[in-house]
Amino acid sequence: MTLRSIVYHGIIVSTAISFIFATTATGQSDSRWTSPSGSSRSAHSTSNAENANDTAEFPAPGKPQLNYTQRVALAWQIALAANNFSPGILDSNFGPHSRRALKEYAARFFPGVNPLDPHNPAVFNALGVDVKNAITQYTITQDDADAVGHLHWTWLKMAAGSRMPYASLEDCLCEKFHCTEGLMRALNPHVNLQNVSVGQTINVPNIRPFPGPNDFGNPGGLRAVIQQDKQMFPEAHVAYLTVNLAQKAIRAYNRHNQQVALFWCSIAAHKADLPTEDAVIKDIALDPNYTFIPSMYPQAKIDHRLIIPPGPRNPVGIVWMGLDLPGVGMHGNPVPQHIGLTGSHGCFRMCNWDAVHLLTMVHIGLPVIMINPKKPIPLTVALPPGINPPGLPEQSEYVGPPASRRDQRAQ
Repeated sequence: MTLRSIVYHGIIVSTAISFIFATTATGQSDSRWTSPSGSSRSAHSTSNAENANDTAEFPAPGKPQLNYTQRVALAWQIALAANNFSPGILDSNFGPHSRRALKEYAARFFPGVNPLDPHNPAVFNALGVDVKNAITQYTITQDDADAVGHLHWTWLKMAAGSRMPYASLEDCLCEKFHCTEGLMRALNPHVNLQNVSVGQTINVPNIRPFPGPNDFGNPGGLRAVIQQDKQMFPEAHVAYLTVNLAQKAIRAYNRHNQQVALFWCSIAAHKADLPTEDAVIKDIALDPNYTFIPSMYPQAKIDHRLIIPPGPRNPVGIVWMGLDLPGVGMHGNPVPQHIGLTGSHGCFRMCNWDAVHLLTMVHIGLPVIMINPKKPIPLTVALPPGINPPGLPEQSEYVGPPASRRDQRAQ
């Protein structure tokens, strides 16, 4: 693929102990995520929303249809994401991604501590888990409506447009608040989310940082989100990334080989398309376009290249971090609920918000180490002294000394 690059240097396990832990831990919200009064954010609106449709009457969103277990799960998911260990898309179900995110956060910052131990709430407090305020309200703005347009899903029609927008306000709002359509609907049982309007107030996950007036659905909004992420997320001094092809996980490590972040991705549908060597980040693009190459999509029966315009529903989403491997990069995705499934042509797809978050941590030249437990990959990039990525195969796993495919290619 070719890009027009704008270079930019059971937690809830249904057990009694989980309920006791969630209700008895004396968690204190991190000051980065609280209002001046010290409480988590409550109802949110903007001047745009107040000025638009201020006389319109909208149905109340109703009481969220989440049971207590789901509320606690959502609170933990929000807290993990806010601390650089992503559970993936928010769904109020503490599944495998959420459990691994918690396990790895606890192992990194509280080794030996059971994060669900009600007698040791250290992890709960450090994450700032806020069950009471896991859900808040948001008033839909004109900026949200401006990010919505007529979305086509055929290559020729996509190429004929000027932007790849959200298909609906529901689509926009689910991505804005990092959640599944199912969760958004459960939070708003009395609202037809397919027919919401500017000025209408809905229940949303109280994500951290809470979205500002701009989001990456609008041209120029992406840079505002990047700046907010840089200011609000814990600082991570990243020395290298690893991509575990079996787990479909991207991890960031500092120069002391300590894990500082976790993200989830999709990988190539066919094993032959998986990377067989390590890489470095070669280029970064914000709001990229996408080049349709006929040979990659023979089923489309199109015999010429097409340029797909930018936007959140572009095939590579809103950011591209290209590797020095032909056609391979880490990037966003137009269908966040598909992350974790195979299906790419060799790239690593991420939820748009996680891709933006990762973007704030990386730089051109950063090593990206491929981990493939089923077919060990010898180290093929030069690393600074003292860097020893976890998960690399032992020399004994090779027949003979590991050959550097990168060096062979250079010759």
